[in-house]
Amino acid sequence: MNFDHIIFIASTDCFSAKLLGDRFADNLDGIKNIARAATLELMNGDADYYYDADFREERINKTKNDFVQKLSKLSDSISGRFAELDSIASQRALSQSANSIQLIKSVSARTYWLNTDDFQIEISDELIEAVIQAQLMEVPLDTETDLAWEEIHERWEYSSSEWDKYIKNIMKDVPDAICAIFNDLYNSPLSLSYLNVWSERLSRKHFMTLIKAIEDEAFLEMEKIDKGYVELVRPTMKQFYE
Repeated sequence: MNFDHIIFIASTDCFSAKLLGDRFADNLDGIKNIARAATLELMNGDADYYYDADFREERINKTKNDFVQKLSKLSDSISGRFAELDSIASQRALSQSANSIQLIKSVSARTYWLNTDDFQIEISDELIEAVIQAQLMEVPLDTETDLAWEEIHERWEYSSSEWDKYIKNIMKDVPDAICAIFNDLYNSPLSLSYLNVWSERLSRKHFMTLIKAIEDEAFLEMEKIDKGYVELVRPTMKQFYE
């Protein structure tokens, strides 16, 4: 994964809104236009196969710097979001961790809204009190919790806009690459950063009640889904309270 791939995904009709979230909805068309112009430039306008492009480090860095500079004219926070995505690309987040992270995001959302009828953990008075405090404080929540690998792949397979067809064509020799990269970006550890805000805004007691409930429920659910990934749940969560 390199920054070119982030630009490709940001340019798509299929994934751009999901990648950037509601926060940047007002600027989405502008971001896509900048990303598409950058794509055509790095493809030399008429090349039809990405892996024939110039892969020199200086070209990739120039493409990134020019792209970020143009984004900053829209908003500094937008360029900051792409800096986060670049950090993920640099760390080469593993796809296998995405399974546990996607589940943690789902459990977080269900806990926040007390959609807990199917939970395996006990819904204690302390947990309900902590949830109420979180809602009163209006702590942020990653509401985009609904895309697992199968859904990502299906969305891309059936995406039919002319631009998305173009991206599929230039990546045709590795047809799952865009899906895999989007999965790594979308379900990366950074997508759990809302939990850091919970820690800052809530009392230690309320935060720990919430975080342990989410961790325990995600662990139990992952045990039923895939035991191969269950041991990834607790280390992923411990970063927020140890």
